[in-house]
Amino acid sequence: MGKYRCLQAGLLVICLFPGANAQESDGPATIYNRKHEAVLVDGGSPEKDKSRLVKDDEARTGWAMLADPAARSGEGYMWYEYTYTQGPGRLRGNFRLKVADNTNPAVVAMIRGTIGNSELKTFEDRYEKVALKGTDFAKPNTYQEFSIEFLKGEQGFGDWGLETTGATKVWFDGITVEQLSRFSTRQLLPLVEQPVRPDGLKLATDKLRVHETYGLFMPHWGVDKAVGTLGGERTQSHLNVHPQSTRLDGFPTTWEALYRHRVMVLNNVPAKAVTIVGTTMLKQYVQDGGTVIIMGDTHGISHGGWGRSVLGALLPVTPGALVRAAEPIHLTPRQGKLTDLDWSQKPYTLYSHDAEVRPGARVLLAAGTVPLIVERRIGKGRIIVLLMSVLGEVDAETPGTPFWQWGDWPGLIAKLLRSHNR
Repeated sequence: MGKYRCLQAGLLVICLFPGANAQESDGPATIYNRKHEAVLVDGGSPEKDKSRLVKDDEARTGWAMLADPAARSGEGYMWYEYTYTQGPGRLRGNFRLKVADNTNPAVVAMIRGTIGNSELKTFEDRYEKVALKGTDFAKPNTYQEFSIEFLKGEQGFGDWGLETTGATKVWFDGITVEQLSRFSTRQLLPLVEQPVRPDGLKLATDKLRVHETYGLFMPHWGVDKAVGTLGGERTQSHLNVHPQSTRLDGFPTTWEALYRHRVMVLNNVPAKAVTIVGTTMLKQYVQDGGTVIIMGDTHGISHGGWGRSVLGALLPVTPGALVRAAEPIHLTPRQGKLTDLDWSQKPYTLYSHDAEVRPGARVLLAAGTVPLIVERRIGKGRIIVLLMSVLGEVDAETPGTPFWQWGDWPGLIAKLLRSHNR
């Protein structure tokens, strides 16, 4: 398994093992999204808890959870915890246990693995519970591993648990969680419920309604100001990243709610937060005349996994890494009504995404040969990507203006929101 590092805070002991087969997640790197397998021994207890944290020299951490029927009789929980590091695919949880009596043919403990918020079609694919008998253990008072495997969809978290029946003493040393395989988007799609648009549903045209996701740096992009100048209406969802899920609170999840908006602005959020069902709906939405705008900051475009998403093949560019230019690069309009703006302030960006423009796409804004705003028509609608970023320290002596401080920047966004003409 390799060398591990253990931390203790009160009754909580956490050991992090380098995962030999661990795979990088698609989402943003956070304290809940480590590139490690996790071994957890948790001193927190739910109601009906039948265990306590004890010293154990045979345990990997030196601590274990003990369920002793002489001290606390009856069945109940020993331990549970969540993990969210793993991406869609097959997972395995390896529980390490020992018992005092390995001659008992009765069930002495039950291990559980569940996926919450699953998009998979069948419940059986995301839930497993295994009953362990005393006779399943080769020796008494000797640790042994028992495993559970199940499938995980795009969203959701692993819910791992251990229960005791009170038949004998049970020690729990921890659990390692492994990513055994990983689904590509193509492999995952047949496994989830495919959303079907209601017959006759059309995009609303009575008013410009724009939905914007609230990702990092969102206020700098000025979408709210642009919508205001157009007399439109803006709704908003918030990126929520925590141990149990990465999701967008407030994002339109029904066809009717989605089709009330003429423009969807995905402002610095990963594709996994929209979910595979949400991106599948967005694909149909664009084909029916909607506009999707994707901002290219730290969690958008390539870093947000959009190239691997359902929308990946429809993007106007093949996105690459976010890179810093040696010198500020100044924005230059290429096509459309963006040429009508006041460019005398010399707006610039310090960072941009490497990107290859796909056939049929139009570069609306560039910096020399570097594409910065690219549009592609899909069916009746379009997808627009903004490849610049608001990152970087502004130097007052640099000629020009950071693009997000440029007086006509909200006007540029307004033109992107309302323009459906070539």
